[in-house]
Amino acid sequence: MGSNQVKIDDYVYESIAKCTQLKRDDINLWQERFTQQCTPGSTTMNKEQFCKFYQELRPNENVKRLSENIFRAFDSNGDHGISFSEFLIAYVSTTEAPLEDKLRYAFNVYDIDRNSSIDRAEILFILHAMFELLGMSDDTSRKFSYDQCADTIMKNLDVNEDQRISKEEFIQGLKQDPFLQSLMNPFQHV
Repeated sequence: MGSNQVKIDDYVYESIAKCTQLKRDDINLWQERFTQQCTPGSTTMNKEQFCKFYQELRPNENVKRLSENIFRAFDSNGDHGISFSEFLIAYVSTTEAPLEDKLRYAFNVYDIDRNSSIDRAEILFILHAMFELLGMSDDTSRKFSYDQCADTIMKNLDVNEDQRISKEEFIQGLKQDPFLQSLMNPFQHV
């Protein structure tokens, strides 16, 4: 990958600093690391570049299955690319932010179809991805029925029983249930 050192405008620094509390020197270090992963001449990462970079940021965890959904959640403007500011604001929000902010991003990762709710199929994806992230082999995870787990999660989080978990139900439910939080928050150990 190339060296795409691009000068960041002051208003971008101010915006990133406001959202992340990072100092200019820290922002510059992150920008250098980010742009090394971009295609020469580009200042954004495509999905493949982002997934590789994100896995490098979390080398002790198996985030491969989740990284594509994390890409989608971090791509705040939906242009199928991650700009430096999108990346840094989202990354800091998922690593250093309060629990509620991390859970908000976790919801966005799991809301695969972007319909502002999580259904049972998305819960099953979460379970497979989180078992992988937590290092539980298929043999270990088979001891638990994915379907039974999905049923329990729906029962505990779907407060209004509409077969969908809203962002509010997700956040409040995980804040109140440490076990479900440990199972469903991909940013807990970051």
